[in-house]
Amino acid sequence: MKLTRALSLAPLQIAQALVGLGAIAAFTRLMSPEEFGRYALALSASMLAHTLLFTWAEAAAFRFFSAARAEKRLADHFATLIALAFALGAIVLVATGALLAFVGVREDVAALSAFAAGAAVFRFLTRITRESERAAFDIGRYAALETAYLAVGFAAGVALLTRFDLGAAAPFAGLLLAGAIIALIDAPRLITRAKGGAPSLNRATTYASYGAPLALALALDLGVQTIARFILAHQAGVAELGAFAAAFGLARPLDLVFIGTGAAFAPLLLAAFEDRGTEAAREVAAKSFTLLAALALPAAVGLALVSQPLAALLVGEALSAGAAAAMPWLALGGVFAGFNLYYLSEAFQLTRRTGRRALIMIAPGVVQIALTLMLAAPMGAAGAAIAGATGAICGSVLLGAFGRRLFALPMPLGELARITTATALMAAAVLCLPAMTGIAALIAKASVGALSYGFACVALDVFGMRARLTSLIAKLAPRAQEPSHVA
Repeated sequence: MKLTRALSLAPLQIAQALVGLGAIAAFTRLMSPEEFGRYALALSASMLAHTLLFTWAEAAAFRFFSAARAEKRLADHFATLIALAFALGAIVLVATGALLAFVGVREDVAALSAFAAGAAVFRFLTRITRESERAAFDIGRYAALETAYLAVGFAAGVALLTRFDLGAAAPFAGLLLAGAIIALIDAPRLITRAKGGAPSLNRATTYASYGAPLALALALDLGVQTIARFILAHQAGVAELGAFAAAFGLARPLDLVFIGTGAAFAPLLLAAFEDRGTEAAREVAAKSFTLLAALALPAAVGLALVSQPLAALLVGEALSAGAAAAMPWLALGGVFAGFNLYYLSEAFQLTRRTGRRALIMIAPGVVQIALTLMLAAPMGAAGAAIAGATGAICGSVLLGAFGRRLFALPMPLGELARITTATALMAAAVLCLPAMTGIAALIAKASVGALSYGFACVALDVFGMRARLTSLIAKLAPRAQEPSHVA
């Protein structure tokens, strides 16, 4: 397993980080704190609805691609997915239209709901194709079109927010436009791959039996997050929720580390498990765990260390203090939540025990909601973040304990110790910097942190860094010694 494959999604991750941070910087300034809080609630609700309605089919598009290819039934696979996309999409659009027609809602709520529903349907169409590309190791196309979707959606959302009086609906309108454009690009390829195939109710039922419990588990987590946000808004005010949402957005780069690494490793892990057995899968999993830890731990600590200057730079003045207080706790919770979703859950997905995972995640959700009820009023956004971190830690303990009974994922403790030591040295170097404020503090802390962590990784030989550097130098040295020829 080459490290270059695992890092092949780095451009997409960079784009996702830039768009995420740009959205926080733009939306917290172009919207009032209360309006941004309403946007955050709508975003949580729409993500929950998307997960319940569509994620099971997206997961099946990835999980069953290899099996359909081995059976030479890819056309049937894609024909079934297209049929599901049209059926589910039509249901969502008709149900949303009927609800808006027969239930009296404000004009701004109606616009937000309509744009969100349309954006979700087009996103579902594009996600089926993206997940199929990921399963087929077509990472280049996957990354290019995901990047295009994000860039167009963000740019259109900002343009609509500044040009028209759409308020919290503008970002969803931008995503609707982006989804429609990418769906038009995907449609010819998707139709070609389904040519000659026939939709199958039995195949769709198989996909649902695998994907529905997985979607339920994800929806349970998103449902907990959505409930926690409503509790925060009720007990501490919508503006405090806006601060929490801004901090959540600033911590988004940590989530992208897990998404990118998971997208690169998940197809390899699945292929190893199905084609070469459990030991081969464990070897791939060990490399996945090490790379996730090597990237996520310093990223989380780094976010905590730069929370104050980062929030001051990117978040509107009314929300920056609350966002800075919540960020360290969101970074801590983000590490555990990332390992839960992109590593520990693999034991349940590989063995197709996704229903069991859904049941396990009920307990961490109860813990988070109970703590949010206790901490939201006195501590605001920071209290909600503490509750989320505690719930994620509980989830890691339970998933690790029960998952080992299905498939014992490796935990390379030696590598983890070296990564933790390198991260601690990085934090010490940053804390030794003199007191600074503003963008100078952000640049200084980020630069010193990155350099010190890099040197520590080499010194401690994290992920075999010394051997990799030695090999690279050996390859470059002969080229440097070649005489130049001048015509």
